[in-house]
Parts: sequence; structure tokens; C-alpha cells
Amino acid sequence: MTRMLVFSLLFSLLTLNSHAKYTHEAYYVYGKQNLSLFAPYKELSIDHVSSSGFEVYGPKGLGQFIARINVRAVSLTSATRVQTAKYPSPENVAQRLKIATSKYPNIAQMTSIGKSVQGRDLWVIKISKNVRVNDNRPEFKYIANMHGDEIMGREIMTLLVEDLLTNYGKDQYITQLIDTTQIYILPSMNPDGAALAQRGNANWIDLNRDFPDFSESGNNKNTLDGRAPETQAIMKWQAQHQFLLSANYHGGAEVVNYPYDTIGDKFPLYDLVRGLSVEYATNAPYIGASKVFKNGITNGYEWYEVNGGMQDWSWHWYKDLQLTVEVSNQKYPDPSTTTYYYQQNRKALIAYIARVHTLNQSRMIRR
Repeated sequence: MTRMLVFSLLFSLLTLNSHAKYTHEAYYVYGKQNLSLFAPYKELSIDHVSSSGFEVYGPKGLGQFIARINVRAVSLTSATRVQTAKYPSPENVAQRLKIATSKYPNIAQMTSIGKSVQGRDLWVIKISKNVRVNDNRPEFKYIANMHGDEIMGREIMTLLVEDLLTNYGKDQYITQLIDTTQIYILPSMNPDGAALAQRGNANWIDLNRDFPDFSESGNNKNTLDGRAPETQAIMKWQAQHQFLLSANYHGGAEVVNYPYDTIGDKFPLYDLVRGLSVEYATNAPYIGASKVFKNGITNGYEWYEVNGGMQDWSWHWYKDLQLTVEVSNQKYPDPSTTTYYYQQNRKALIAYIARVHTLNQSRMIRR
């Protein structure tokens, strides 16, 4: 029996949805040279490729497939449970955000844009002068924690909300930024995954492989059909706004990733997007000093191919220029390091929001 046939039989029950990527099983595969054994299979999510190896996620049967092809690998599925317990629950994070926003009703609004599989709200914090008014000021967004087991982005976003609100009227730069910008922050796109200590949502779907993908036949239409509720919520939300600039926060590496992820073509605004990446990495010293990624940046496709990712979808259908920021080598660093990661990223976070005005004034992005 061929490898391809074995693989197709193992995964046949879980691939009825052609674009969904399932994450029931997770392994670290040693040896970058083994990537070619997994890359052809669209059922799999490949992540965090390095010279030593890579992560691979897939439906039930992945472990059997790995055993059959006889490559060295270790399971990742139970590795994060102990550290997870040290972090706040999604409900605790939501309560903290409610307390912060309730103190500043004139510049902060907390709104649910949808529900997760298990019924948790996907909370978005809007920070802006005259916060309940949608006008022609440029719109900017941050999203974090779309992979449930990559937690530090959620913590950074929570601290950013508190920082911006408490410094309004005190810090001139932050005050001007809030007065002139409509800032949207979604600290957790995947609260169920965070609660369950797993990459996928409660249905095991990898949300960063669940978006429409212009490079994939059968998945190249901007439709909600067959997608996870969390993905659908983001898609509906995006369609209601005119976001010019955004970033998406992950964990497992320390690097700023710029498009494209899904194809090797040069991005239309290559100099701009690379410049934004360098600027962010420079303003976050530990990222810019990377010994793995030159200048702390990488092109997504050159690192590894991602199909159905949010970054390319945002640009292709909405001309929302998005970067992906990997903020910590460990997906669950000790919670005591949260302040360190925030302070290391703080200058970059605020400066990147301000860049939406550069794009708005230059009219470089044509919708």
C-alpha cells in the first residue's frame, strides 16, 4: 500500500470539508529535510520550520502515518497543560477588559463580534475619541490568540488596552493617536482553544488555515460557507470596516512575518511591507536582534507555505495590509515574563498603529 493511499484512508473521515485543517494530533518532526514528506498533503498544517525540524498538525491518524513513514517525531498534544493552568481563563481576561473599558466610556467600547464554538464571546475593544461614532478617521486592528495554545499575544493585547486607556490625556503622543485613529483590538480570536490548551478551536480546526485562499481551487471565493464560527465572525467584521493596516499575533518564534504566505510571488507593495516589518522588529529589540532571522523579519512563503491564512486573505479581498508577529519562542512562556514581552513590544505596538496615517495620507493602498 502506498504512502498516499495509507494517508488518504486514515484521514478520509475528517476531510469532507475541503479547506478545513484539523489539529487533533500534533507532532514535532526532527529534520527539516523531512518537510517534503508532509508538505504535499493539504490536510496538514505545517508550522515553525527551522533547521532542526518543524511542527505538523493534522486529524486523527497523523501519528500512524508518521510511524509508517518512519521519521523521528515527538507528540506535542499534552506538552502545554501545566503552563496553561498558570494563565488567566478566557472569562478572567474578559472581565479584566470590561473593568478597563468601563472606566473610560468616552474612548473605549467593548463589543462582541460573534461567538466561539462553545459560546464564548469574541470581544473587540474599540479605542478612539468619540468611540461610538464611525467616521472617516483611519481604521486599524490588532488580533491575537487565533491559535489557542499561543497565549502571549493575548496577554500583550490586554496590557496594550490598559496602557492606551490609562495614558489618554497624560501622554501627548498616545492622546493624539487615540483622537485621530479608530483602533480595534481583539485579544483572543480563539478563547475555546485557549481554555482547552490546544491550537485549534473546540472543533479542532486550525483558524489560520480556515480563510478563503486565492491560490487554492475550491477555496478561492470569499464565502462564509463551511468555515468555523470564529472565522466567520472575523470575515463579517472585516466586511463592515475599512481597515488599512493590521497585525496578527502568534507564538512559537520571535520574528515579524510579511506577505505573501501562500505563494512565492513578490508582494505588490514589497518595499512598504518589508519596511514596516523592519521598523517593528527594530522597535522590539529582542526581535530585531534575532540570530535566526536576519533583521528579525521573514517573508512568509520563504519560511513555509501557509494556505488559508488570515494575513493573505486580509490583503487580497480587502486591501488591509497585515503583518504576522511571532512574539515568543515558547508558546507558553512563564506568566512572570508577560511584562517583559509587553515592554519589549510596546514601542513597536504604538508606532505601528501610527503608521496607518502614513498609508492613509499617501494613498498607497487603492481599494
